[in-house]
Amino acid sequence: MRLWQHVGIIDVGILAVVLVLVALPPREMFAAAGYTKGSDADQFALALAEARAIARPEDTLVTADLERRLVAANFRDWAVVATVRAVADTKGQPQHWRALLLASIAYVDRVDVKPALDYANRALNACHASAQSCPSWEEVRMDLYQRSLDAGVKSGIDPWRDPIGFRKAGERALRPIRLNPSQ
Repeated sequence: MRLWQHVGIIDVGILAVVLVLVALPPREMFAAAGYTKGSDADQFALALAEARAIARPEDTLVTADLERRLVAANFRDWAVVATVRAVADTKGQPQHWRALLLASIAYVDRVDVKPALDYANRALNACHASAQSCPSWEEVRMDLYQRSLDAGVKSGIDPWRDPIGFRKAGERALRPIRLNPSQ
């Protein structure tokens, strides 16, 4: 009898819910493809790229393929998540600079330029730090990309409202080279 003095209606209700949850069989789960617009070959290629990126998270070339396919399928947020995950997975490895660059590109594809510039700066610094794994042509390409992005951000132009103005502001930071002297 003393036990019932300490047990209230709420306790009995909680016990009933727990018993029902334990006694019921697990519910069915259904899965469907998130990308249904492309052909079957495109869907398979995207799924295969994702599976490869999961199987080899440290391989930045596989992550680059996944990022490219996700952007083409208009899954820009997913591309950012995948590349930022690759940044974490490659920390301390020679290819870390490429994962940082991929994250920057994914942010640019999402038109989010401030984090893109941050990742571009970090990628350039990582490339300088690991000169053996970062070829000079990649460093030059990354430097041009970073300078253009930096000038666009410093201009204060919103790339959502004026994408052409943002691009022109970035292009002004680079010196044009004319190969034909008559122009």
